[in-house]
Formats: sequence, structure tokens, C-alpha cells
Amino acid sequence: MESSSPKNGQARRAASADAFGDSSAFPNEGVSSARPPPPPWKRGNGNSSRPLRRLRGLTENQKQLDQRSSSPRKRSTSNQAELTKTLLWKEIEARKNSDARRFFSPDKRTHSVQRSLLVISPKLPLTVIIDEDTGDISCDWDPSETNVRELLSSTTGSHVEHEPFPPEKIMLVGEPVVRRRSDLRCFCPSEAQQIELEQHLRTHFQVVPVFLPSNRDHFADQVLYPLFHYSLPSVETGLRVHDWEGYELINGKFRDVVLKEYTLGDFVWINDYPLMLLPKLLRKERVDMTIGFYIHCVFPSSEVYRILPQREQLLRGILSANVIGFHNVQYMRRFLTTCTRILGLECTMSGGKSGIEACEDAGGTYTRVIAVPLGINLQPGRCDVTEEKQGYISQLEETFAGKKIIVAVDRLEAKGGIPHKMMAFHKFLQKEPSWAARCVFVQSVTPVEEADTDLDVGEQQRLLYQIYQMVGEVNSKFGTIGHLPVHFLCQRFRRTQLEVLFAKANAMLDTPLRDLLSRSAHEFLSLQHEEQCGVLILSEFSGSAPSLRAAALVVNPWDTNGFADAIQEALEMEVQDRLELHHYGHRYVSNNTLQQWAASFLEELQTAATDCETERLHIPPRLDHEQCVQAMRKASRRLIVLGYCGTLLPQDAQINPQVAQGLPPTTMANLQVLCNDPTTKVVVVTGFDRYTMAKAVGSLHCWVIAEGGFCFSEPGCKNWHTVEQRDTEWMGPVKEIMQYFAARTPGSRVVESEAAVAWQYNKTQGDHAAIQSKELLIHLWAGPLLCAPAEINVEQESVVVRASGVSLALQLERMLHELCCEEGSDRPMSWMHGEAFVLCIGDFTLRNEDVFVTTQKFFDPETWERKVPKSPNLASPSFGSPNLGPQLKDLLEVESILSTKPAFHRSDTEKFARQESAEDGLGSLKKNASAPTGMLLKIPSEPDIVTLERGISASSRRSEVRSAGASPRHLRSPDIFNCTMTRKVTRAAHYLCGASDVAFLLAKLARELRQVGKEAKLQEGAGPSRIITTAVAD
Repeated sequence: MESSSPKNGQARRAASADAFGDSSAFPNEGVSSARPPPPPWKRGNGNSSRPLRRLRGLTENQKQLDQRSSSPRKRSTSNQAELTKTLLWKEIEARKNSDARRFFSPDKRTHSVQRSLLVISPKLPLTVIIDEDTGDISCDWDPSETNVRELLSSTTGSHVEHEPFPPEKIMLVGEPVVRRRSDLRCFCPSEAQQIELEQHLRTHFQVVPVFLPSNRDHFADQVLYPLFHYSLPSVETGLRVHDWEGYELINGKFRDVVLKEYTLGDFVWINDYPLMLLPKLLRKERVDMTIGFYIHCVFPSSEVYRILPQREQLLRGILSANVIGFHNVQYMRRFLTTCTRILGLECTMSGGKSGIEACEDAGGTYTRVIAVPLGINLQPGRCDVTEEKQGYISQLEETFAGKKIIVAVDRLEAKGGIPHKMMAFHKFLQKEPSWAARCVFVQSVTPVEEADTDLDVGEQQRLLYQIYQMVGEVNSKFGTIGHLPVHFLCQRFRRTQLEVLFAKANAMLDTPLRDLLSRSAHEFLSLQHEEQCGVLILSEFSGSAPSLRAAALVVNPWDTNGFADAIQEALEMEVQDRLELHHYGHRYVSNNTLQQWAASFLEELQTAATDCETERLHIPPRLDHEQCVQAMRKASRRLIVLGYCGTLLPQDAQINPQVAQGLPPTTMANLQVLCNDPTTKVVVVTGFDRYTMAKAVGSLHCWVIAEGGFCFSEPGCKNWHTVEQRDTEWMGPVKEIMQYFAARTPGSRVVESEAAVAWQYNKTQGDHAAIQSKELLIHLWAGPLLCAPAEINVEQESVVVRASGVSLALQLERMLHELCCEEGSDRPMSWMHGEAFVLCIGDFTLRNEDVFVTTQKFFDPETWERKVPKSPNLASPSFGSPNLGPQLKDLLEVESILSTKPAFHRSDTEKFARQESAEDGLGSLKKNASAPTGMLLKIPSEPDIVTLERGISASSRRSEVRSAGASPRHLRSPDIFNCTMTRKVTRAAHYLCGASDVAFLLAKLARELRQVGKEAKLQEGAGPSRIITTAVAD
């Protein structure tokens, strides 16, 4: 999974192995052993290979199957049916296990069913060699590749907070490297061979192979990889010459394999840029899946990335993951900036947390973006001096006696910067000719692997000839009969030879033009001895530079003079200075190993499974007016929260502060009825200024929150209360930047209030203003708002910057305490003893949809006492797979299957269903809710899927207290209806179709309220006996 040139094809593992001393590029032939076989995850340690039994002769059916490989339609139909069947039974088994955990496992950490970890990589760390003449097959682990299962199984320490995965629960998924024994060339096995290989790899190595069509990975190798390393692609990229369809096909193949292996509750860990579409493909099928994505590659700046014609598809693909990992913070910030510049997403880059706000582009979840640095695998005893190493040490000291040794180890790639090293060393000797006889530069380069046709041999040969010329020039000018300053070695070395060279080097040059991880630098720092430590010279363009800057001399490879000076400084550095650099570098490399990287990323993924579920969005059902009216009718206390523009008025209504547009007379009359009822409290929330709202709804007996929560007014009071003034020094610079963009965007304007500054572009034409708004976000985040107490709210056709701590949700929460809580209490106890009704309707932005969460949490007694769990609840199933189709009814019958077990009681099952229904929908979206969240059942990409909540009335939901000490048993939450406007992904539980639909609902509520008032008067006129009789009858 390390970053390397894709033009090596499958040989890049062998090149990397040879560069670091693997004497055998490929596994030997099979060796039998009388000892019992080790566990599957430990078989094949790199020293011996396990032979596969000879392939049996092909039967006639297999031959026909192999001949029909050109008929993808039949295979795709059978594969789809098999996938549907697999998903169905896995879902049923998951529900059985989840219910068993719910009813009989008080300690989930001890008794819960162990989940699995699926690690998906483009290539498996496994090499398969087939002898086509005899049919013998041998396969073994590739020691040069990263084996996540081995890394996690060797991780020790108490820093892991979550329950670790045992090796047998870690499944590796990827394409195996298959070679012919005759010439070691990679080839695609036949369909019959694929069946045999899959069975063997699953049984003996516990891996799931993915067999891909040949010659369809050009987009990742020839477009993405060069572009990510700042090598611009050819003009043919826009003409799909490099097979974008093939890239989609490969990601689709991986999706099908992963869905067959996935079981509810499993974690999915996806690696590297060839699979950037896979997270979104999986999210469409399983909305409840926990996905992590790590990019083992340099991530470019937004100016370079935006060259890609498919830039948006790739970004949306990986944004569907819960966690996205990068090697360092620099790559992470580039990614966030790219998401803002290209997709216009809101990013957070402060307070130690970075991520993308929950939105449709982000797959409906809050996506965490983190930096987890890679490292090297430090094997125990690697620094011990063996007899073999002692021989190499003696040979090295004899050959270069009395000379300073400068070492560089690279692959033969243009991004390695080998010519730049030669130029810098040449310049150093020109400045200091006396060093020509006192030092030697040993440059080791891994040669071209001729067995692989995927290599661009012509390009590498040209690079090799250029290096030969430069080496010859230096040696001809500064060499003598008995000494050559440069030793250029294009050959393979044993690992022990390179370890000795690293340990005895006085200076190490690791100066790539672009690279993810400076592996040679890490090897050098880990093998150096304190008494004879050397100095590392590192490129500032390496991904390791931010971490190892304090342990090395950082140079610009293009600055030949500065590079030459750094070589001289390294050779002449004092002992104390060398020790200071060595101590920091050795400590960093020892603490940041590959084992630590794997454990840290898995820990982040497990944490995200808890945190990100609270932010998941979904597409809710439409609100049933009759249910809402019935709930209001039987309620004795009522609260109605309404938005203004987009709710009471159409979204495209033009609001002029000087001539405020009034509400329609019918709507005003219905609102007047609701506001005048003594048991009903009406609150209007909006981002408009107080003067506009005073003219629009000032005649209503209601509460109004205006200017995004900065001010509010009480019924019958003309005075406005404002939030305490805070630091507003940021408003001046923000206004200047917005005015700069307003002057360059015709039709836009800047609107300023006491606590906010807004740039509005609703009167502009075309998409120029939308593009400018993304640039505006970059300028604001990187400029005046970098450390200012303010936040940005991206609304429809406007960008608003307001003071931190000012929002509609916060102001509404303060108002609810005032309206619903008794004096001296912070809980609405009077609303929890009888029937109560809460209705919240608004066309809010995602950030302002916290209003829905506030209304839900405020009246939920379960959120008063409980604490947030450390592990996610995986008991609630999801029926979100569009592949299930008509078989979904089988899943809905699982409850009846489970209820037939003697261990389960029907009453317990019904109680469980009621508790689950109370947690679904908006209940699972509470930001600070302590209860484990239920899985969302609605998929944005599949709106017609039937959900478990069908037929369950929203008004019948009750938050039952599950712990004896949480709150009194008689408390009951009100009937809460949170509604957004139009059908979209949201935190709300329902949606309405528009302002006209809202007006129709308000008319029904007002009519029902009049009817309730008439019935109350009739009961008062009937006398006490009539009331008593009615009560007894009830």
C-alpha cells in the first residue's frame, strides 16, 4: 500500500523489496513440512511458500464456463441473484445476533458477537506463481507490502481504547498478484483457475481475492498517480482515452465482493486512490456501513486537483466514508480546501477536529478528516550485529577507509530526484575540491524489472542514461586512479548490506521531488548508532518533511547551491549538533511505526462509528396532516415553532426591508387563532432583521427570534432583547473582503447587522456568483476568521458570518427554558405528565437544522441523565440495500421468526420495537444523545424502499425510560413533529411540500383548535355532573 510508481505494475513490490535488501524477489517453490500448520493469518512468513495442490483437470462444464467468459450478461444476472441471496441471509443472521445481545447481554463488551474488519486494498500483499505446464501453484505473503492483519496482531500496549480485533476476524480483500513461473510475468488466470485460487486463498490465507479484467486500470496508473505527484496528464485525459469507464468497473467489482462478505456491524477499511469511488458505491447499498478510507499517496493542492475532468465524482466518492486519513496535516488541509473550492462544502479545521459537515455530498454523515502518519515496520533485532553483518562492515571499512560516506537509495523514477542529487554533489565538489578525496557518494538504484510489460522501460532508460552521463562527468573531473567520488550502483542488494550501509553512513540524501513517505530516511534514523551518528538531508517536498524537520537538514532539490551547502554542513557538523538531530529522529521513528499507524487509524474508525452516527442524514417521509391534527387535538399543551421565508412565505419571495411583504391574509388569520389560544405557544424563527419581522408579524401574539438568533421579542412587547455583545473586531476585515467580491460580482451585495455580515447573490445571473462564493470561503477561513470568534453559515444564495455562540438553536433553547420550565427547574416537567404537542417546521440550512435537534432533545427525558457510550450500538438493523428488491418482505418477517424462540417473549419483543422506533428517524440524530443510535432506514439513492417505520404513527412514539434511576417512570415525552421543506436529506423526521402545504396544515390546526374551544364551552355549560359522567365513561 505504499506510494510507488504505478508504471511498475505488479513489480513495484519486488522493486521495493530489492531496494531494502530482499534477496529473493519472488517466493521459492513449495517446501513441505512435517510440523502442524500455523493459523491461516500466520502462514507464509516470507521465508517459505506454501504449495497449492495441482489444479485438477477441467471438467466439461468448467470448460464451457470458461468459454462463456465473453458473455457478461448471464454472469452478471447470476452474480446479482447470488449477491441478493447472500445479503438477505446475512441480514437475518445479523438481526438474530443483535436481538440476542439486546435481551441477554448486559455487558456488551464481554458478551457481544465479535465484529469483523474488512481491509480492502487494490493489491493483496500476496504473490501467486502458477506453473502452466504442471498446474502447480505456490503462493506466499509479500514481505515488502503492508499486511494490516499482521500489523494489528502484533500491536501491543494499553493505548487502544476499543476492543481489538483478533486476527481471525480481519479479512483482507484485494487483487492477488498472479505470475507465470516460466517468465514471472503477470497474467489474468482463467475462470476455472480463479475458482480454485479463491477456494485455496480463503481456506489457507483467509483473504478474499478480487479478479479484475486486464488492462482496465489505466486511469489510476496513468492519470491519478502522476497528477497527485504534480505531473500534469496529457490532453487525452478529457477524451476518456485512459479509461474512466474501466476505473468505474473496477470499483464496481470491489463493491460486489465487499457486499458479499459484509455483515451488519462490520468495519470496512479501504486503501488508496484506485478505489476512490468505492465508499460511495458501498454507502448507496448499505447506509449503515462504517467506512474508513486512507490515501497512501500525496494529495495535491486544489489548483492541481481541479484539472481532473472527474474531480467532483472522485471527491463525492471518498466523502461517503466516515473517516478519511492522510499521512500528514498538509495533505489533510489540501483536501479540505479542495472540497470547499470544488464542491462548496463547509469544512471545520479548528479545535483539534477537522471534517466535512453532514450533507448529501458527504453521504449524509459528518466525515472526519484526520492525519495518521505512516512509518516503517521495525523488526526486533534489526540493529544486532550478526556474523554476516560483521563481514559487510569489515569490507566497507576497508574499501572506504578514512573517507566520509554519503548514501542514497532510490527507485529508478523521475520523482526520486536522482539527477538533482548528482548536480548538488557536483556543485559541492566545485565549491570544496578538497572534499573530493575525503568523501564518497554511494547512490544505489533498483534496476528495471524487465519481466513486467507494464513498465515504461523507455522513459526509465532515458533517465538511466542521463544519470550515467552526470556520474561520468563528476568522476572524470574529481576522480583519481585509486578513488572515484561517486559510486553509482544499479543492482539489487541484500537487506543486510543496505542495513550496514545505513548504519555506517555519515550523511543520508533522501530528496525526492514528490513522495509520500521517505522510507530510506526512516531506515537511516532507526539503524544509526548514537556514538557514530550521521546527518539526514531531506527534501522539503517529501511527505515526511513536516515530521522530520527537526531531525534533518531540509532542502529544496531544485536549489542546487543550497543543496550543495547542506551536504557540506552535514559533513562538517559538530558532534553535539548531530546528536541532537539523531535523538529526535530516532525517537520519532521508533514511536511512529507501521503498527502504530494501523492501530491509530483503526481506533479513529471505531470512534467515528459512534460519533458520526449522530450526524447521519436521511430522506424522511411526508408528514401526515391527520396524525398531526389528532395529536394536537388531544394535547393540553402545545408548542409550534415556525420558520419564515421558505415556510410561511415561498422561498423565492422577495423581501424588502423598507416595504415588508406581509403574509397572506388567510395565513395571518390562522396564525392569529393559534397565537390567541392560551394553551398554545407560537415561536417564529428567522435570519431576517428585527425591523422586517416587526412589520411582518408584529401584530401576532407570538415570540420572534430574528437575525439568526441575535435578538428576540416577546408577545405584545415592541422592545427587542439582544445577545450580549462580543468581540466584533473581525467584522471590519470580513466586510472588506465581501465588498471586494461584491464589486466583482454584478447583482451581489453586502448586508451588515449588529452581529453578522452577509454577502447575498440572489439577484445574480449564471453560476459566476456560486463560483465566487467558494473563493470567498477560502479567503475568509484563511484570513480574518482564522482565529476569530465567528463562524460561517452558507445559506441559499448567501454567505453569512456571525459571532460564535449565536444561532437559532441556542436562542430557541433559551426561550424553551423560559416558556416550558417551571421556576427553579431546567426541565419541562409540566409537559411530561400529560398529553403535549410540539410542531417545528422550517426550511433551514444544515447548520440551522440544529433547531430540530433542540426541540427533540429538550422534551426527551432520556437525554437528561444518560452519558454517551464509548462503542456504537450495532443492534438495530438496516434494510437499506436496494439489491433486496421484493425479498425485503422476508426480512420484515424476521421478528416473527425470532418470536418463536422459547427464550424470547412477545411482550419483550414489542417493547424492543417501541424503543427502537423511538430512536429511529430524528432520534438517532441527536448530537449529544447518550443512547446508542438506531440505524437509519431510508436511503437517499433509493427513495421507494419500504422502511420498518411504515405504519408506525409518529404521534405514538414514546421515550420509555430503560434505567431505573434515569427519571420517573410516569414521564412521557410530547408528540414531536419536526418537518423540513421539500423532500431532501435532512435531520428532520418529516417533510412538507412547500409554503402552500404549510398554510394548509395551519388552516387544519386552526380549525381543530376552534372546534376544541367550542367543545370545551359545551362541557362547561353541561355542568359538573356531565363532566363526571364523561370521565367515568372514559
